[in-house]
Amino acid sequence: MTAIAELRGLGMRFGPMAQGVHALQDIDLTVRPGEILGLVGESGSGKSTLGRCLLRLLAPTAGTVRFEGDDITAWPERRLRRLRSAMSMVFQDPWSALNPRMRIRALIEEPLLLHCALSAAERRARGEALATAVRISPDQLDRMPGELSGGQLQRVCIARAIATNPRLIVLDEPTSSLDLSVRAGILDLLAELRASTGSAMVFITHDLATLRLIADRVAVLYLGRIIEEGPAGRVLADPLHPYTQALLSAHLSADPAERSRRIRLQGEIPSPINRPPGCSFATRCPLAEPRCNAVQPPLLEQEPGHIAACLRVPEGSNRLVPPP
Repeated sequence: MTAIAELRGLGMRFGPMAQGVHALQDIDLTVRPGEILGLVGESGSGKSTLGRCLLRLLAPTAGTVRFEGDDITAWPERRLRRLRSAMSMVFQDPWSALNPRMRIRALIEEPLLLHCALSAAERRARGEALATAVRISPDQLDRMPGELSGGQLQRVCIARAIATNPRLIVLDEPTSSLDLSVRAGILDLLAELRASTGSAMVFITHDLATLRLIADRVAVLYLGRIIEEGPAGRVLADPLHPYTQALLSAHLSADPAERSRRIRLQGEIPSPINRPPGCSFATRCPLAEPRCNAVQPPLLEQEPGHIAACLRVPEGSNRLVPPP
């Protein structure tokens, strides 16, 4: 099956060569048609930067970006423009993502105006159909963004993102600023849209419970590197990398009677300007050995379809035990 998008050896550095911040390093990632790929990790791990590089909103400083087989790494913006209708992004903050001086109808129709050869009447009809699809009522179309709630604005952002029937959508924490009831509605909407349009989605989030509900595969980032990747059910139920284990232990159960078994990490995250030579997680890992500080562990398949970058996994000594 042909991949929708591929990253190979991707690196992204901000700032000068000698003292720049290495936001991403050696990223290999494939997005398959029709799947929802979850990206998870701490703040500053590089999730949003990866999403922007995937859509070539940022030009990477190393590696390649391929979209539907074409290497678009070095394409200029003029050439990329013809791809913009095939890829889209939903940003984290709907208030800053939308022009506050445009009415909702105009905001939804804007991608159609930029990328589709439709008449005004056709744009209006398509905009109203999109509003119905994301459950925006007709009376809200003539309102300004300041008159809608956060959940309603995020629905507007999703309508804009799917307006041109893109094959790839990157969603950067689209539910993080919403309350639980609105969040559930957005997730249901995304599942329906994936089923009806077949679009592949990259879902960036801190919320592990959300990943359990929506993701087909999960990739875990730590300090700009993918340290574990695999089917969502397998990674979330039986994480192999010690960092993933600690990350999942921080999730609070909805059942107040369930006892939390939190794994608390010690130590500091290394500087992205001056990375250590070995495993980036070794400074915080309770299982770290001298070899972990000397060798950067490769991402290896430990189980069918499940890869992890930890030297201890092959020998079975990779399990962190939470305190009793």
